[in-house]
Amino acid sequence: MSNLFGLILQSNQKQTKISNLNLLIVNAQGAEAEVIIKALEKASVSFSCCVISVDEISLYLPNLAYDAILYNFCLLNPYQSSPHPLEQLQWWEKIQKVVPLILITDVLGDEVAIECIQAGMSGYVLRHKLYKLPTILETAIASFTQKQKQERQIAIIEQQQEYIKQLEQEKQNQEKLLTTLLATIGQQQKYTKQLEQEKQNQEEANEATQEFISHLNHELRSPIAAILGFARMLKEEIYGSLNDKQMQYIKAIATIGEHALNLINDYLDLAKVNADKEELEPEKLAVEDICRASLAIVEEKARQKGLKLNLDIDREVYFCLADKLRLQQILVNLLSNAVKFTQEGSVTLQITPQENNLRFSVIDTGIGISAENQKKLFQPFQQIKNSACKGEKGTGLGLALSRKLAMLHGGDIILTSTEGKGSCFTLYIPRCPDNSL
Repeated sequence: MSNLFGLILQSNQKQTKISNLNLLIVNAQGAEAEVIIKALEKASVSFSCCVISVDEISLYLPNLAYDAILYNFCLLNPYQSSPHPLEQLQWWEKIQKVVPLILITDVLGDEVAIECIQAGMSGYVLRHKLYKLPTILETAIASFTQKQKQERQIAIIEQQQEYIKQLEQEKQNQEKLLTTLLATIGQQQKYTKQLEQEKQNQEEANEATQEFISHLNHELRSPIAAILGFARMLKEEIYGSLNDKQMQYIKAIATIGEHALNLINDYLDLAKVNADKEELEPEKLAVEDICRASLAIVEEKARQKGLKLNLDIDREVYFCLADKLRLQQILVNLLSNAVKFTQEGSVTLQITPQENNLRFSVIDTGIGISAENQKKLFQPFQQIKNSACKGEKGTGLGLALSRKLAMLHGGDIILTSTEGKGSCFTLYIPRCPDNSL
């Protein structure tokens, strides 16, 4: 059983510099603490203490609120082999940096005493010289406190050194980052300069393209128009009658000339759009008027093939916002293609509203378009080859140009088609902001 002494003892004798100590006295087997307590009382040390056996130490390890531990070791028989003091101090390794320990023992050999000090004990007192305990206790506590202070200072210095090391590393990282940033800025400046040069080159190329387009317009359109004019006069036999063979040839010349002129017109229009030289002139247009005008252009061709032309305009649709010439060009192109690839049935131009857009859908009952052909249909110079449409010529530029013009309006052209059942080309363009007027 352990004994707890909570008395603070006073004396008229001169006290040591230490006072109000809280001590833990650990008794080895056969040792008694009374003689230690009396020695401290005689020296007028003010203290409280807790006395336990060495077997109970594990219960007190979690709470080490003591100024020092006095380990009371006893030689059971001076003439027989006794345990070494360190044999019962395995627990000391866990707490030797938390609280000082003083060994109180009988006479030890020099080697044992040195071993105890080297093991971390703050000091030891021979039992027959307990009058030295207060001084040794005071010295041990002061030394232990100083040692702890030094260790804290060393720890602080190590932390500061580590912090400085981290700062230096951070500085190096920032310098590397700054170097990388400067290099990136340099690359960006170089890239910006390249972009500016490319922009300048593009502008020069656009100017050259525009000049080329103007040149083609003059050098190709004018001669072909003249050829067509002469061919028409010959067909009309203004300057005399032609035999059958001559009439056949002159009709072929007119047909080929018209195809060449259409090809040049589409190519020049597409080149202007690609060079960003095409400027739209959007205006408020009556939807029904522009649709009927477009249908009138393909009406004769549809009549010759026995096709029915239909116009279906939603009751809520009145006006659209578009470039009149270009919108009619798109619709005529879509209607012409529908008539060209439809052998029987009908071609319908349907206009319906969709949120802020109008949908101009050209629906036919023609041959339809395979999935493979749909992927390349809007590419320049791509034409669908079909045995049912022999003799039908096109430029291969109409759909590509129509889609470009639709995009310039802020819209698009979408295709849905089933092979053998017909196709639907839908043009999307913005509605007029005030559709009711």
